[in-house]
Amino acid sequence: MNKGNVSLLDLNHKKNEWFPPTVPELDMAYEMSNDVNAMQSCYYLHIFQIEPYIDSIFIEYGDYREILDIKRYTIKEGYVWNSDDEDFFHEYCIKNERCCYCGGQIDKIYKVYSEKYPEWHIVRYLTHGLRLLDHIYNCMCKNTSKEILYKSGFDELAANIDELDELNLMSRKPSDIYDGLPIRILRSINCHDGAVLANKHRYRQFIKDLNMKFPNTFKDKLNDAQCRYIKALVDGDLTVGEAGRLFDSRKANLSKIWCHSLYEVFMEKEKRIIDVDIKCKELADIDPLYEQYAKEVKNSPDDVTLKRLIYYLLAKRKDYNKAVRRAIRKEDYFWQERGDKYYVRCPQTINDFCREAIYMHSCLLSFVDALINGDTTILFMRKSDDVNAPFITIEIYDGELMQAYHRFNTDCTPQEADWIREYCDRHGISTEKFQFDSTVDELF
Repeated sequence: MNKGNVSLLDLNHKKNEWFPPTVPELDMAYEMSNDVNAMQSCYYLHIFQIEPYIDSIFIEYGDYREILDIKRYTIKEGYVWNSDDEDFFHEYCIKNERCCYCGGQIDKIYKVYSEKYPEWHIVRYLTHGLRLLDHIYNCMCKNTSKEILYKSGFDELAANIDELDELNLMSRKPSDIYDGLPIRILRSINCHDGAVLANKHRYRQFIKDLNMKFPNTFKDKLNDAQCRYIKALVDGDLTVGEAGRLFDSRKANLSKIWCHSLYEVFMEKEKRIIDVDIKCKELADIDPLYEQYAKEVKNSPDDVTLKRLIYYLLAKRKDYNKAVRRAIRKEDYFWQERGDKYYVRCPQTINDFCREAIYMHSCLLSFVDALINGDTTILFMRKSDDVNAPFITIEIYDGELMQAYHRFNTDCTPQEADWIREYCDRHGISTEKFQFDSTVDELF
């Protein structure tokens, strides 16, 4: 095993018997400095010959289009570059997104060499045109790791093989290069971030295990976002079972993500979902009602009600308990009443208030600040034989009955309405504005 020259697998570097004739490299570089293709970047590969062999020069321009560097790259059967030049070409032409070139020349090279060497399975790489030259060069060198990968259609793996942790010099097929990863998996992860998975033993072993338990994971070709997510799961020390389930549930959404910024947005939302999931478990420990609500909305981390529950009951519970108690002390306790049929009381804690809101499926949580500031009065009406179960929520505002509703803001029955009117009469509360009919009550 060796982690050295990334492009060669043969143990004996070939000795050149032919060398390309001299060309006026500097003059050519200056001549191309204002070319429409070269002007797009400070890096440019000028392909000036296609047959009988491919010839080019790599040019690095300065801020004022002065020549900073020139390297010549000739591609001809039987001619090999030295290892430094191979590494330079790989870094500055193959992996460098800023290296420009003439697409028309690449088209001509593809037409000529794909017809001449059909066994090389040459591909016109539309977004990474210079991989065509890398493909041809390695096929001419023979027995390189890149030749094996390019011929098999694994251009992304070939382009990122410099990051491979260990290179098996005796490899003769793609699976040998990657610790026996099946061809089906390699085809699935042949993308930039998939190469990251293939290049490290830890990830290779994990995706082998993942494939054993969740074979459908690699049934289709994965994109960068999907592979990046698998890496995140591995880095998060999840078990294969956990990772498989999570990836399966996110796979479809990730398939629509086509750039890194969208992935970051997705992962930020994912992080919030995970954080909220933890908070939901803490809420469930307080009351089963919260657990049920959390299950309904935990995949919506921006749910306003859930955010309020987390804030009131987890982040600021002690503070709001004190505030609720202070607010109650300001109220006249004669508002509370317990009879044979019904029981009316004030909320005692913030949990008491939140529990009522969640069970009733109403907008009650929006009244927390109004309650603790004394702007309005909230009363809980219960059946006397079941005082812990929410029944009707009542609001008194400025001496007026403003609301009295069942769960889901359902109207009271006529009998319940009569009892509430009598209750209000006993406590000096006006009922002129409230008609016990949600279709006509305006609540102001």
